[in-house]
Amino acid sequence: MRMVLRAALVGALTLAPAAALAWFPFQPSLPEQAARDIAMQNGVVMIDDVDRTFDADWKVEGHDAYGQEVELIIDGRSGVVEHAEMDSN
Repeated sequence: MRMVLRAALVGALTLAPAAALAWFPFQPSLPEQAARDIAMQNGVVMIDDVDRTFDADWKVEGHDAYGQEVELIIDGRSGVVEHAEMDSN
């Protein structure tokens, strides 16, 4: 009986870190520099700020060639621009 409990405990402790990582859905693979490059490819000529959002996307704020403020939300895994907003202050 002790061997069974010991084996179960060892198995649980061995699998716990993997289970925790599988549960955590926000495992970004896109580095910040790639997000910056994607923003530049989408018309941002001056980047003011790059932040990681709660769901591991990138939020890039900057200006386009006409001086308009631009905000992009870039998927943290695929690099797809999910949202683009321009403000003509």
